[in-house]
Amino acid sequence: MNARPKHNLIRVNGVGVNATRTDMFAGPDNEFSVVMDEPPERHGNNEGMWPLHAFMSGYAGCTNVIMNIIAKELGITFSDIKFGISGYLDPRGYTGAEKLSIPFSKIRISIEGRASGNVDQIENLKSQLTWRCPAAATLYAAGIEIEEDWRLQLDA
Repeated sequence: MNARPKHNLIRVNGVGVNATRTDMFAGPDNEFSVVMDEPPERHGNNEGMWPLHAFMSGYAGCTNVIMNIIAKELGITFSDIKFGISGYLDPRGYTGAEKLSIPFSKIRISIEGRASGNVDQIENLKSQLTWRCPAAATLYAAGIEIEEDWRLQLDA
């Protein structure tokens, strides 16, 4: 009989400062923080990134970490990596006009920079990234269309 694997606990704590601002904290002593707010047109004070900016930032950060773990296993190194993420959000859900099972119709991620390795190694990495990155795997499993735009200059 297989033993149940140990799960990693991911914990954050937050404070609702007002109706639109949320201050989030993480780390053993809550030493890391992110301020999230809404722009004035949505009754916020624009004191931090929007909550959905933080959501997209998490996807980029997770992608960076996991692609570098996979790269190390495959003998690939990256440099000058930049990420861009765009999410196409259907506003009918958050406005209450309609109950949507998938609020994002599409998310586009672009990754550019330099990499060692060959085309086959990079394709292997991309394939593994879709299921090894928890953020990517969650988005794919939700049925969101993910459009990837890789622009890597391969070093010989």
